[in-house]
Amino acid sequence: MSDDQWRAPGRETSGGAGPTPPAGPDPTAPGSYGPAPHPSPGHDPYAAPPPGSTPLPGSYTHAFETTERHRAQVLSGAGYTTPAYRNDGLAVTAMVLGIVGILLPGVGLLAIAFGHAAVRRLRSSYQGGRGLAVAGLALGYAMTAIWLGILLLFLVVRSGGM
Repeated sequence: MSDDQWRAPGRETSGGAGPTPPAGPDPTAPGSYGPAPHPSPGHDPYAAPPPGSTPLPGSYTHAFETTERHRAQVLSGAGYTTPAYRNDGLAVTAMVLGIVGILLPGVGLLAIAFGHAAVRRLRSSYQGGRGLAVAGLALGYAMTAIWLGILLLFLVVRSGGM
């Protein structure tokens, strides 16, 4: 292979110039992509698809189904911002009831109910508190099992079975 074929632009010899490489890809050549198309004015790439249309494969269609207030808060400004997360009220209630269930029998059942409701609600929400809900569930189940064990032990001792 000769060095005459591979010369950088502007480095040709004065005697005989070899073939000059093209300046760049030809956008009209078959198989080239050309310049990137610009979206039309007023086009919102984050808008929900029109009703009845089929989403593209692999697209996440319900990304902003929770509330328009949260969508506007996340997409406002020059760049994406993170909204200030607030803990869900049901999650906080589940945690508090789980702690109270340590002292009072039967309250753990309420912690379980509120914990499951909070976890279900938080699946489609921007609010925080999933850890509180799970902790309330764990405390609720544990305290219900402990109080049931104490009750069974009391009934067995009272009936004279041991």
